[in-house]
Amino acid sequence: MRRKVKLFRITAMLAVLCLVLLILSGCWNNRDLSELNMVTALGIERSEDGKVLVTVQVVEPAAIQSTTSGKGKGGGEQPKPVFTVSYKGETVFDALRSMLSQVDKRLFLSTTQVLILGERLSKDGIVGVLDFFQRDHEVEYEMDVLVAKDTTPTELLQIENDIDPIPAVYIKKTVENTVSRAKVKRTMLIDLIKDIGNSGRQPVIGQITKAGEKVVRTEGAAAFKDGKLVGWLGPYATRGFLFATDKVKSAIVNIPADDGKISMEIIRSKGKVDVKFENGNPALLTVQISLEANVGEYEGEGKLASPDALHKLEEILGEEIKKEIGIAIKLAQKEYSSDIFGFGEQIHKYHPQYWKKVENNWDDVFSNLPVEIKVDAKVRRTGVIKDPIKKD
Repeated sequence: MRRKVKLFRITAMLAVLCLVLLILSGCWNNRDLSELNMVTALGIERSEDGKVLVTVQVVEPAAIQSTTSGKGKGGGEQPKPVFTVSYKGETVFDALRSMLSQVDKRLFLSTTQVLILGERLSKDGIVGVLDFFQRDHEVEYEMDVLVAKDTTPTELLQIENDIDPIPAVYIKKTVENTVSRAKVKRTMLIDLIKDIGNSGRQPVIGQITKAGEKVVRTEGAAAFKDGKLVGWLGPYATRGFLFATDKVKSAIVNIPADDGKISMEIIRSKGKVDVKFENGNPALLTVQISLEANVGEYEGEGKLASPDALHKLEEILGEEIKKEIGIAIKLAQKEYSSDIFGFGEQIHKYHPQYWKKVENNWDDVFSNLPVEIKVDAKVRRTGVIKDPIKKD
C-alpha cells in the first residue's frame, strides 16, 4: 500500500513538473525557470475589511525533482513541493502586484490548475474578479473553478494531503473523481466567463469543503444570479441539475427494492430542456431525460431477469431521477429565482422577439412557470441481469 501511495505521489509531482517544463520550453516565451514562480492554484476571498484577499499556491520544481529522485538535502527531511502566499488589495490585480513584495520572482499564472472563490466574495459578486481573468493574457482558461463553503480558499490551499502533497493536483483529481459520480458541477473558467454574461442561463459552480484536517470534499454546487451566490445545491439536487442539463456521463443511483437496495450504474444519459409556447407566451417548461443503466449491485434475493421485474426496475429508477430533478428545479424556482437550467437560452434561440421583452426579468417569469419532467429509463439485459447470490 505504501509503495502505491509513493508511486501516486511521484506520478503527480512528475506531471506538474512536466507541465512546468512544457510551458517554459514553448517558443512563445523563453523565460528561464529560475525567473518565475509557477502558480498551481489561486484562492480569492473578501476579507473582513472589505478588501480582496488573494492566496497563491506556488510549485517548487527543485523540490519536486529532489522528491522524485529520492534525494533530500543532507539526507534530512524532504523539501515541500509547494508554498502559499496571501496578500490583500483593492482588486485581484492590485493584490497580485503587491504580493511581489513577499516573493522573489514574478508570478506566472499559465500553470494555474484550480481557482477557489470564497463564500463571502461570491455573495458580494464575482463579476469584477472575472474581469481580471478575462484581461490577463497569461491566464489558463481551462482551470477548474470552485466555491468554498464553510471554509476559506486559503485553508483549502494549505491542506497537506498524505496521498498527494500538491494541493492543486489533489483537488483537481478529487473533482474528476466526483464528476464521474455526477455529484459535482465541473466548471472551467472559460465556461464561467461565458455564463456570467448570459441572461438566459445563470452560472452554477462546483462546491468544495473541508472533510477533515487533510481531506477536501467536492460535492454539490453553488447557484448564482446576476453574478452573486444565492444558494447551494446538495449532492442529489446537483445530480438532478446535471441530468437535466445533459452533463451526466456516468453515475451510481441507489434505488429501493422490496428486499434490499439496488445500485444502478448509469452508462448513458441524454438530457434536454425546452419551453412550450401558447398564444405567443411560454406556458410550460419541459425536461426530458433518456438513459441506459446496468445493475451494479443487488442486496436482495429476488429475480431481476423477468420482463415484469425489469419494467418495475426501470420505473423506480426513472422516478428516482425525476425526484432529484424536481428538487433542483424547486430550489431554482422558489428559493433562488434563478434559471440555472438555460430555459431562457431556448427562448432566446427560438423566440427572439419574445425574449427581447422578457430578458431583463426572465428569472421572475421562469420562477412562476409549471414544469413537466419525463424520464425514460432502460435497463440493459445482456450480461448484467443475473440472479443474486443466495444467502444461507
